Amino acid sequence: METQKRTIVRMLTYRVTAWLFTILWTYMFTGDIGNATGFATALHILLSVDYYIHERIWLKIKWGRIDSR
Repeated sequence: METQKRTIVRMLTYRVTAWLFTILWTYMFTGDIGNATGFATALHILLSVDYYIHERIWLKIKWGRIDSR
């Protein structure tokens, strides 16, 4: 079983790297660092919430797990 704290830390480390990548790509298309940062920030806040909910739901699903006992 994974703790909520571990799920949150995994989510944050993934989202920070994805956020920076999104800023880079958006800046390459728009040429505006302010818009790129704003877009990436809003997008990744919403995606972080989505990821957390998704992971917590999957932790409750027993399908495909092997009991280690």
